Amino acid sequence: MSMFIFALLLVHPLEFANPSLMPNVSAQYRQSQYQNHHATYASYRRHRHSRSIGHAYSHAGRSAGRGGKRFGTNISRGKPLKAGSELGRGMGGFGKGIGKGTGRTGRKTGKTVTRAVVP
Repeated sequence: MSMFIFALLLVHPLEFANPSLMPNVSAQYRQSQYQNHHATYASYRRHRHSRSIGHAYSHAGRSAGRGGKRFGTNISRGKPLKAGSELGRGMGGFGKGIGKGTGRTGRKTGKTVTRAVVP
């Protein structure tokens, strides 16, 4: 009889385990599933860099417009603190886009001048 129980434990170890261990296993499984799902899109994002100067400036304008729209929406709903937060986020993106565009412009100008001056 004891040999039979031992064989069952070898074949099906989780069936006789404490039931409180099962939610931990499923939580770990869900976490790994989310991490794997997230990793499938990483390579796609990795290749979407190095855009043009105009793209950086246009992103700045879109960000500012989005912040202004959300500002107005939240003001009309009577949420001035949330409105200010959204406007600040939009202006932050605006500054980021302007900075990137200006940096790319300076780099391009510098390279062009270097090529023109060097014999």
